[in-house]
Amino acid sequence: MQNDKPEQSCEYLWKSQKEEQMNISTEEIRARARRYERGNVLEHWILACLAPLAVAWIVRDLYGLLRLHKLLLMATESWLLVTFCYVVWGFLRNSPRRIRTAESCSQFLKREFEGKRRFFLSLRRWILLLVPAVLAAWWGGGPALTAKEMGIKAAWLLRVHQPVTLIVTILVLVFIWFAMGNETRKAEQEIEKLGR
Repeated sequence: MQNDKPEQSCEYLWKSQKEEQMNISTEEIRARARRYERGNVLEHWILACLAPLAVAWIVRDLYGLLRLHKLLLMATESWLLVTFCYVVWGFLRNSPRRIRTAESCSQFLKREFEGKRRFFLSLRRWILLLVPAVLAAWWGGGPALTAKEMGIKAAWLLRVHQPVTLIVTILVLVFIWFAMGNETRKAEQEIEKLGR
């Protein structure tokens, strides 16, 4: 008799729970998972095609700086190349996320948002790694050299060590830093929604 009471109490508790209504249907979850899967494949291939072009462009710039004997700017751009390759390799070393054979769509979406969260955090690390390169490029006269090569005749931009270019660049990096933090929080919220 005592064995029946714990079973009855557990069954009573289970039946007495209020059912939570899902805000999203199974079909919507499935469609969303398929959309993210297709997007992952497309993003992976776009990055795989554009990354070598970006590396070639940076190497071409390095060659131009070598001819001009701008060693500080060469070191800066080399640092940029290394950090860019680090981030791209982190993204490309794994194949695009796809739905596994025995995986539900909601599990895939959790894994997808976790991958996005990690990617945004790695972008934030990359921004931190860019700060020394930005400071060195500014100190070496990179903005003035670039403006001269592009034919821009603005006096404030052609002067070396002009603080406006440094301030604008730092502000852009700060804006991107906070945007990546916001995207990280959104991914965490999506994981929590799917966890219920």
